[in-house]
Amino acid sequence: MSRHTQQLFEWARESRENPRIPQPTTPEMPAPEHVQLEPDPKLEQLQAPDWSAVPCPKPLPEAVAEGVFGTTTEGPIEPDDEEIRGMTEEHGRELVAILADIQAVQDARRTGEDPRTGKQPRMPEAEIKLREFLDQEEPRLRSAYAAALEAYARGFGPQATAALDSWTRKTVADCTIEPKDRYDPGHPWHYLPEGDNAAPVPVDSIEPDIDVGKFLERELPKNPIKRKEKLRAMLEQEKQRVAHDKRRYQEIVELGAEALSRYDREIAHTTDEMARATALALKYNHLRYGLGRVAWLEVRLGVTS
Repeated sequence: MSRHTQQLFEWARESRENPRIPQPTTPEMPAPEHVQLEPDPKLEQLQAPDWSAVPCPKPLPEAVAEGVFGTTTEGPIEPDDEEIRGMTEEHGRELVAILADIQAVQDARRTGEDPRTGKQPRMPEAEIKLREFLDQEEPRLRSAYAAALEAYARGFGPQATAALDSWTRKTVADCTIEPKDRYDPGHPWHYLPEGDNAAPVPVDSIEPDIDVGKFLERELPKNPIKRKEKLRAMLEQEKQRVAHDKRRYQEIVELGAEALSRYDREIAHTTDEMARATALALKYNHLRYGLGRVAWLEVRLGVTS
């Protein structure tokens, strides 16, 4: 079947005029000039983008029918899996570049360094020009990022667009934030898009906090026989608690905010995202604590899991 050669996401004019296809609301602006950052040796060992993990959804049937992906004499074009991956990867690269530039601008506001040179201005006039540049650059970049997402949504829908946005934010975090600067999984911001936007640690990969065992010592009797009996009882209790916490943690991982109470979602927290992140962080800490107690007790009893 013959096909037109079509640049990525240059939607057909008919689809742009059709009210059933979501239209971008961001005013047209010139493409943002790429901010070339100075090489940072501290970031050389960080994780490289995993392009294979880019989410590749099916296009919206109505978008295909309206010719969003182009048309031929035989009708609308429906992209195949390979074409969808190519389009989505290319779109992902664009989003990553824009978001990285946004982060560079934000870092420049904090450090006072020019993101184009990696150096601080020496003269007051240069400082003023840098502030003016940053004041113009950030809204322009944010507008470009929003417009790129809106264009993608016209072909693939809001759910697929949210997945691509999430992948982009995680990718930029993985590639630009040093491990020592990340939030611990026991902190809600480890999971939030505004923070690390990280995935939950697999339940079987959570490491025990061995140091918590020292707090158990004061609960144990001095008598050796009674002490051993107490250790066994405490170990059984802690194992049951850990098993319960693992099940609950996995529920939150799989169901997100749907696993939480109405109080957690509507009263204790302002958004489902924050409710989920807080619940994950809390349960992660419970598991580290419980696993640490189990490990400490097993050592004292001379047993292994």
